[in-house]
Amino acid sequence: MAKKDQPQVEQHPQKQGEGWLMSQEQQLICCFRNALPSAHAKWIEVETRPLHGGGQPVVRRMLRHNAIEAWERMLKARWVRCQPHW
Repeated sequence: MAKKDQPQVEQHPQKQGEGWLMSQEQQLICCFRNALPSAHAKWIEVETRPLHGGGQPVVRRMLRHNAIEAWERMLKARWVRCQPHW
């Protein structure tokens, strides 16, 4: 099966660790990290904070395939990969 014909989750093998995105436009930074999987699904914890400190972080859990879609959508919206910030 060609890679483009595979389900999106299979095109993106699960990695250990974290992924970071930053938006200068919105002054936000976002961390995607693996959360503990349940018996039925793999979860990703997504934490968003203001770029220059202050304010409360927004933490949410997403199913892995939804997190992949969010990551790709954010990259298209001019978010850029960055180094860990916390």
